[in-house]
Formats: sequence, C-alpha cells, structure tokens
Amino acid sequence: MLVQNSIYLDLAIDRYPIVVAPESLVLEAISLMNQLAQSFHSSDSNHPNDHNSLIEARAGCVLVVDENRLIGLLSKWDILNLVQQQVNLQNLKIVDVLADSPMIVRRSQIQDLESLLNLLNQSRCRHLPVIDDFDKIIGVATQESILFAKNRLAEDTLANVEAQKRAVLNAIPDLIYRLSVDGIYLECFSSSYVVDLLPSDFDPISKHLSDVLPHDLANRKLNAIKQAIATDKIQSFEQQWNINGQIQYEEVQIVKINDQEVLTIIRNISDRKKSEEALRESEMRFRSVFDNAAVGISVAALEGKHLAVNQSLCQMLGYTENELQVLTFQEITHPDDLEIDLYHYQKLLSNEIDSFHIEKRFRHKNGQFIWGLMSVSIVRDPENQPMYDIALIQNINELKTTQQELCKLNQELEIRIQQRTADLAESETRKQEILNAIPDLLLRLRRDGICLDYMLPIVPDKEVFVPIKQNISEVLSPTVLAEQLEVFNKAIITGEVQIYEHKLQKYGEWVYEEVRVSPCGEDEVLVLVRNISDRKRAEEALQFSNERLIATNKELERVTHLKDEFLAAMSHELRTPLNAILGISEGLLEQAFGELNQRQQGSLKTIQKSGQHLLELINDVLDVAKIEAGMFTLDLTSVSVRYLCDSSLSFVKHLAIQKNIQLNLIIHDGVPTAIVIDERRMRQLLINLLSNAVKFTPKNGTVNLEANLANVAIGLSEANSEDNFKHELHFSVSDTGIGISMEDINKLFQPFVQINSSLSRQYAGTGLGLNLVKKLAELHGGNVNVSSKVGEGSCFTVSFPYESG
Repeated sequence: MLVQNSIYLDLAIDRYPIVVAPESLVLEAISLMNQLAQSFHSSDSNHPNDHNSLIEARAGCVLVVDENRLIGLLSKWDILNLVQQQVNLQNLKIVDVLADSPMIVRRSQIQDLESLLNLLNQSRCRHLPVIDDFDKIIGVATQESILFAKNRLAEDTLANVEAQKRAVLNAIPDLIYRLSVDGIYLECFSSSYVVDLLPSDFDPISKHLSDVLPHDLANRKLNAIKQAIATDKIQSFEQQWNINGQIQYEEVQIVKINDQEVLTIIRNISDRKKSEEALRESEMRFRSVFDNAAVGISVAALEGKHLAVNQSLCQMLGYTENELQVLTFQEITHPDDLEIDLYHYQKLLSNEIDSFHIEKRFRHKNGQFIWGLMSVSIVRDPENQPMYDIALIQNINELKTTQQELCKLNQELEIRIQQRTADLAESETRKQEILNAIPDLLLRLRRDGICLDYMLPIVPDKEVFVPIKQNISEVLSPTVLAEQLEVFNKAIITGEVQIYEHKLQKYGEWVYEEVRVSPCGEDEVLVLVRNISDRKRAEEALQFSNERLIATNKELERVTHLKDEFLAAMSHELRTPLNAILGISEGLLEQAFGELNQRQQGSLKTIQKSGQHLLELINDVLDVAKIEAGMFTLDLTSVSVRYLCDSSLSFVKHLAIQKNIQLNLIIHDGVPTAIVIDERRMRQLLINLLSNAVKFTPKNGTVNLEANLANVAIGLSEANSEDNFKHELHFSVSDTGIGISMEDINKLFQPFVQINSSLSRQYAGTGLGLNLVKKLAELHGGNVNVSSKVGEGSCFTVSFPYESG
C-alpha cells in the first residue's frame, strides 16, 4: 500500500475559507456565504461532484479572525439557530453571538486522513480549523474536503498499481539481436516497449550489417563483434542514426555467445540524452538563479557547513563567500533562535515535514544581528536519504523593527487606555463632589420662568443669591425678566447654550452675575447663575494696571533702545584707540623701535594680552549690542561645509596642541557640500564653541566637531510621511571636559554670566560667548541645545533649518 504523504493531507484542508473580523455584522457574514453559494450555482456545472461539494462546504461557515488569531467560527447552523430564536440580526455583531472557542488542530499533529476525520467527529462540528506551528490559519477541514482527499488518494493508488502491471508486461526494455561473427542478423528478441527502436518497415533477419546500417556504423559494430569474440569481454558503445526523420540515440552492448555468434543488446537512450541535456540546462538555469537571486541562498551539508552561498547572502551578512563556507549555520545563528531552528531541522531530516519556514536572527560580520525569513528544504538521493539542504533567506530586519515599534506603541496605547479608564472611574466618583462644590446657583426653569427646582451654592457669599419660591419674577425687575425669558426661548430654539451678564441690586448693593442658559427638552432650561462681582472689580483694576504697564513698557523700550545705541557707539569709540595700543605694543615686542630687556618685554606682553582680552570683550559687547538694537544684518553666501569646519578648527589648533588635546572632524553622509550662511558669523559661532571646549577640557582630552543632517518630526503626528518631517543641519561640538551640572545649564546663555565663580577665576572669559552663539544661531533661524554630565564632558549642538535644492 502506498504511504499517505502530505499532499493528500493538504488536499483535505480547504485553504480558502471565508474570513471575517469579530466586529463584522452577522448579516455581512450571511451575505459572503450567499455570494459564494450563488457564484457556485451560476458557474459552469461541468465541475466534478467532489469539487462542487467542497464549494458548498466552504459556503457553510466563516472564520472569525482578530489580528491573525482565530477566535471562533460562525456556521450556517448557528445562523439558523439565531433565526429560530427570533434574534434581531440587524446591526448584530459576530463577536456578540460567538459560542465557546472551537476545537483547533495543528497541521503537524495530523498523521493521516482517518485521524483527521476522527478529530472532526470529536469536535462535534462540521468544520475543523487547522493552524500551523506558528498559530497561523492554514484552512478548514470538512467531511467533504476529507472525502475529496481520500478519493484522490484512492485514484492515485489505483493508477500506480496499473502502472506496475504495465511495467511487468514490458519488463524487457531492450532490443536484442543474435548475429553471426561475420555480421549476419540471425534472430530478434523484442517487446512492444522497444517498438520505437525500429523503423516501421525494418526487418534485418538474414541481412548483413552493411545492408541495414550506415557504412561507418556497420563497420564499427562489426569490429566490436570481432573484439567481443576475441577478448571474451562485453563491448559497449553508443550510436545514433536517423529513424523516420529523427535522430535516435542508442546504447549498444555486444556479448559473446560462442566463437561464431554474439548478442547485441540495444537500448534507446534518446530520452536519457534529452534528460541529460535538460539537466545541464536546468543546472545552468539554477546557477543563474542562484547567482542573481535577490534573496540569500545557501546550500549546506547535513552537519551545517555551507557548501555554496550566493552573493545576496554574502552582502546581507557582510561575509565573503570563502568566509561563509568555513562557517556552519549554527555559528551565524543567534543563540536564542538555534533551538527552534534545530528542532525543525531534525523533523526535516526525519522526513516528518517537507520544508519549514521560520523567522530568526543571523549574526552579521560586524557582530550585530539581523532578522531573516528562512525557508529550508532537503534534497534527497534516489533512496530517499538526505544529502544536503537548500535555504532561502530574505532580509526582514526593517519589517521586524517596524513590528517591534508597533508592538511597543500598542502596549503604550493599552497603558493609556487603562489609565484613561481609571481616570474616568475616578471622575465619576468626584462628579457629585464637584456639583456640590460648584459656586453657582443652579436653577431648573420652565420657558415662562416658573422655578421647578434649584440648588444654592455651598459658598460663603450664598446670601447674594436670593431664594426663589415659584417664579424668577420674584427677584428680577420687569426689564431684566423680559430679557432673560427671551434668552430662554433662544436657547430652546437653537439648542445652544446662551451666555450673558447682567447687573442687579440685592440687599442694597449692585451685584454682577454671569448667566448660562442650557436647553433641556422642549419647554425647560437649566440656568447657572454665578456672582462675578469680584471678577468685575478685578477686571477694572487689571485694565487700569495694564494701561499703566503699557505706558511703562513703552518708556522702557525707549530707554533700552537708547542704551543699545549708546553701547554700540561707545564700543566703536573704545575699539579704535585699543587697536592702536595693540599695534604699537606688537611693534615694540618685535623691537621695531629698538632692543628691549626682559622686564620691558614682559610688561609689553601683559599690555598686549590685557588689550587683546579687552578687544574681545568690546567685540562681543558690540555684536550683542548690534543684535539687541536691530542693527545687525547677515551677509549670506554659499560656503563649503568642510572649509567652514576646517578653518574653525585651525583657529583653536595652537591652544589644543599646548594641552595635547586631540581635535576630530566628523562629517556624516548626506551633509550638503555647501550651505548658504553668513560665513564670518558662522565661523565666529563655531570658534566660540570650540574655544570653550578646548578651554574647559583637561590635558590629553578630546574635542570633536561633527556635522550631520537630521530629520525632525513636526507636531505630534505619528504618520511616517515626508510632510511630517523637516530637515535640520546640526553642528555639534563635544568634549571630554569638566562638564556642567543640570542646575547651571539654564544660566549658560545669559550675558555676562559664568556659572561658577571658582571657574571664572581658573578660566578667564567675558561671559558673552554663549549668549552671542545663541543670538547668531537665532539670526540664522536656528537654535542651540546642550547636554552635559559633570566630570564626563559636554556637547553643544547648533541646529539650522535646511531645504534641499
């Protein structure tokens, strides 16, 4: 008996069931089942009966799936029960009528068709869902689909038996002749199996080889006959000749009978030759596919060593072909994924499964792990013994990363929902407390002003609200009453809340009230009355205070503008004589006016150093003053990013060498070659940051200047679209210096401020550098951020908007 293989078990599973979501309506499921049934009845009726029964069985139920997870099924019998129970199907969701979870069977647990049928009968249901080892739905088994598979198995078994019978009848695959030593055909032995070896009118008996065969072929066969008789060894060779216009390939064996006779055994090997040619072509095609496939392909020995790998796999994992061939698949598999991989591989070797598909992590040459989707099958020899495996590997690293991020977002959303639910529950418990604490008079009135109910506020000034016995006319003047009744009608007609204010005299004083009128039905309103007398008095006082503040601000702006203009002018006046002092001191130091002694040179160096420090202070003050006075303009030009960075680093190179500080420049891929900026001011900005980094970094430290192009999300949108991101060019200066504490970071960008008095004595500075950096960045439309850790270093990042050309 033939062994049932997986193809018949797969035939017993209907792989195209109707699938719906749990939130779908019952009527939608009925419609899908009816559509399938109607399409079957309206289609060609020439289909076999077992095919028709499969379609009918498929139309008998729907699978209810939530996020690829089966949670139940709904059959036509369930729907008939609902109809018999007179359940209103309108707007009825499937999830509301699902019974207990159905019996589910894994494909790997099914041994044969009989065991599958027993499982179906045990489930007491006409449909048995089947899933794979990863809980993914394969299909549904029904009595109809199992019967279809059993019929197919029986048909195939019968066909095999018939083929075996025909093979026994035609057991002789060769044409056999008895020939004399001189080449005369004496006798022929053949069967219907070898009829294609002979032309239809071919009868060689009593004829010579030369009378039947081409001259060269006849001589070759005659020589082989003589050689077989002389050596007593079988002579074998291949021949080809034209029969009925087609080339026929034959394998000939000549066996000695005695010294006067031989047997020639002729076998038609045309099919074998064609198969060999097809095999060569197939191998060429396989090699072409193997070498040019977009997915990684590996041919590996049973112990795991790679026999051959293609370039796609090499590029995916970063190894060369030779490097991969000395590694096993176990060595490039993540340790956590190796167990499941070996588990399926053992099932594959034992012929329990034909192939398997898993997601696992592969070790890249750089040490990182990437996710891949791997499909593995075994190549077996004619005795069905495994020889080697072929694995197809697809890079799904980005997909897994996206899935993990989505899972994380779902978990965060679930936490938010739980928190929101808890907040709502807490809100409900406090609702009554809020109503009790509301500072308003709450009235339920009819359209004509009759008071149906009221609640006085529990506040100290409740005496301001006069109790109403029957009608609001008891406390309102006729004019105010008419206005309020008109507002009542407007709220009821429009369905919208009406808000207005009025002034009443109660207990001998004027009281301001805010009234909110909300419609409640066709003839009632809810009215909230709030005493806003204190607010009105506060608003009047605030208005008066604002008017005074506006006048004060205008005067302050005028004084500030005069100060900035004065400071800018004075900075120019101070810088002019200071430049002369520095020039003369430099000339004296160079001994342009005569030789100097050591004491004089030391004094001049002090003068020059102090003057240079004062000039830097004046320059910073001048720049800040210009910016504050609105007199600062940018000279925008196209500047090379590398030149800008190199020239800025060269300015601080001398000081860095003195402290043995290593300067590094890192320009990332994607950074534009040139940008449009004010070159002098941008260099001033970078030099300020680099000078500070070198200044506050101890000896043998490191300072990095880094340029990078980043995508920054806009707003709170989570959509992965280009419209939700903007490009920013980042210049970052990081160091391994003393660092900055969190409480001091907010002081960094204030003018004339250093964060620590002890540091100001150790590291000289004006306190204007970072303030100027901030202002220059803002003038370019950017900003400055800082991150730091005390004792480890700091990183200042200047960000500028960048529009690609």
